[in-house]
Amino acid sequence: MKKNLLTFLIVMLWCLKSFTQTTISGLVTDTKNEPLTGVNISIVGSFDGATTKADGKFLFTISEKDSLILKATYTGFASSEKKIFLSEKQIEVNFVLKEKVNDLKAVVISAGAFEASDEKKGTVLKALDIVTTAGSNGDSYGALKTLPGTQQVNDREGLFVRGGTGNETQTFIDGTFVRNAFTAAIPDLGARGRFNPFIFKGTVFSAGGYSALYGQALSSAVILETIDLPDRASANFNASTLGIGGNIQTLNKKRKESFGIGYNYTNLTPYFALIKQNINFKKAPTAHQIDLNYRKKTSKNGIIKFYGYINHTDVNIQRANITSRDYNNDLLSYNDEYGVANNNLYGNVSYKEYLNSTWKLNIGASASYNKDNINTKTLNTRNELIVDSNFGASNWISIHNRNVMITNKIVLQKDLNNLNSIRFGTEYIYSHDIVDAFPEQLRALIERPTPEKNDHLTAAFAEGDIYVSNDIAGKIGVRAEHSALLNRWNIAPRFSTAYKINKKGQFSFAFGQFYQKPDLIYLINKSNLNFQRADHFILNYQYQPKDRLLRLETYYKNYADLIKHNDNAFAPTQISNTGSGYARGIELFYRDKKSIKGIDFWVSYSFIDSKRDFQNYIREAQPDFVANHVGSLVFKKFWVKRMFGINGTYTYSSGRPYFNRNTMANKNAFLQDRTMDYHNFSLSLNYLRNIKKAFTVFVLSVNNPFNFKQVYGYNYAAQDLNNDGQFFRQEITPTARQFIFLGMFMSWGIDRTQEAIDNNL
Repeated sequence: MKKNLLTFLIVMLWCLKSFTQTTISGLVTDTKNEPLTGVNISIVGSFDGATTKADGKFLFTISEKDSLILKATYTGFASSEKKIFLSEKQIEVNFVLKEKVNDLKAVVISAGAFEASDEKKGTVLKALDIVTTAGSNGDSYGALKTLPGTQQVNDREGLFVRGGTGNETQTFIDGTFVRNAFTAAIPDLGARGRFNPFIFKGTVFSAGGYSALYGQALSSAVILETIDLPDRASANFNASTLGIGGNIQTLNKKRKESFGIGYNYTNLTPYFALIKQNINFKKAPTAHQIDLNYRKKTSKNGIIKFYGYINHTDVNIQRANITSRDYNNDLLSYNDEYGVANNNLYGNVSYKEYLNSTWKLNIGASASYNKDNINTKTLNTRNELIVDSNFGASNWISIHNRNVMITNKIVLQKDLNNLNSIRFGTEYIYSHDIVDAFPEQLRALIERPTPEKNDHLTAAFAEGDIYVSNDIAGKIGVRAEHSALLNRWNIAPRFSTAYKINKKGQFSFAFGQFYQKPDLIYLINKSNLNFQRADHFILNYQYQPKDRLLRLETYYKNYADLIKHNDNAFAPTQISNTGSGYARGIELFYRDKKSIKGIDFWVSYSFIDSKRDFQNYIREAQPDFVANHVGSLVFKKFWVKRMFGINGTYTYSSGRPYFNRNTMANKNAFLQDRTMDYHNFSLSLNYLRNIKKAFTVFVLSVNNPFNFKQVYGYNYAAQDLNNDGQFFRQEITPTARQFIFLGMFMSWGIDRTQEAIDNNL
């Protein structure tokens, strides 16, 4: 009897429990309404729950509580909780999970910028890419000329980008402004960059729309970051047709501190003796440079770095005086001599540290000194200084330019959730410039015997990264600057955003205002000028499957407050900020390491429409440093079994405008003439092998092996001495049709074989 009663009670309890059970079901999707499979659905504080099926649906029963909290969790997505009341037998609960923002999936803002430090961000050029790009001759700026937006301007100093002058592209190392990034230049011959690409771990080339952390670059910024601690101690030696050099890099046993020193000697005298030049080098380019670096880990994520160098360069040339070519008497056919001796010192200290898990501190400081001793003379056939009224008051000028620059920069960054962050800081730049010019006739043209200018430029900036999701991100910033010399303020807003349309493709847009002080030659003569300004608008599409990259970009730039002046090059007067201009264009870049087995190649093309009314222009016209069409094809092939590589670069540029002195009377003809189209092909061969314990690379490169004629422009005589109504002109060309480089590079302690293979040397 008791047994039957117990059985009855158990059955009754089971029936009661069944009667009070509730079925919980639902659907889990992402923000794009796509079902998520394998999402864990659980009751907080209980083991009850379920997992979503392939269609994103789940189902389970519960009977123990009147109310509960239901939680949905899924890897890569933010969890979600909902409180429900068990008032009905069947309850439907749906979840929409938001994907977490992370480095691997988050969209990257790419408008205007080419980065060479992170594969995810669209790596374009690494250090090995730069030195093995045929025609670059190991110069970072030479390699950057194969990217869209740049111009093939080889007859003057600087990197010319999207309608900007060479002075409008600035270089930054470890966050701080760099002055005199190029070697001392000779008129009509251009200049190389001063820095070895291998000292940098990342290169960002921003053709426009760059961060609010950087200023005083009207058109473009080259942002470089030095490497951290080396992997091991090493030594290097190089010998080439340009000179010799070497360095030693140490690393302590704890791998937390390193020191390096190097020396390079360049002398082109032997090379010019073998390869004749079309001008007379009284002293071929000669340079001595000592490099120093020091790095020390201060904590797990903190490091202090120093990089610096001392450089001395000397060059002196003689070439035909253009005006004297009008004479019928050969004895009156003069030569011009131009010599420059340059001393340049540079030092940069940077410190990075995480103050805690979310706050990061970046401090940078740099100092530089540059001195140019420039001498120009007009000589007769016996190399005697001539005096001729046709050439003005004097035929001898000596100019001593000196500048000192000190920069300090502090940036604080606060990391928020989901990759969001804010950063803000200040920057101070002190510059001291002296131009001491002889003879007295030239001194009388400028405001005082030794023009000397000092400026204290202070800046404050703030910027935030905003990630709405892995597919949508933005960057908002503002920069304010004050120049004591100009006694002016500027405030520059910056904005950029990106939207990922699928795993491989995205759109980006950027807008920003950018300011830059006028060049020194104008500030010497007039201090109460204003900042020059450029407004950038950039729209970019980027498609990046594995081992391929396609970029399409269009832009518009509006220039305001550019410098206008009269025609006196030595001492311009009537200087004002009344100049203006614009640049607009379309660019394409495609890099492919997959389609042709074993070959890495990229293609770039730029179309630009640009006009300016600035400097001594008599009307708005296309500047003489802008070609409408520019294109490059770069390819690299490496045979692993033979450890041999071949690299080639073909570049094309349509003709550039030039000043035609014989049509200057016609205002409508101003800058309407064009040079011949520019063609160049460069080829380099690389052979790798280990010689005893030294990883060795042999390089042979030839620039312009097909002997294309290249004309950059024309120089015109100052007077019509033949009285035939025509001013004599002379072509501006390279000093030789071809350039041949042969070099050997040896490394002890570091075997770069695999690196060379991986980068398709």
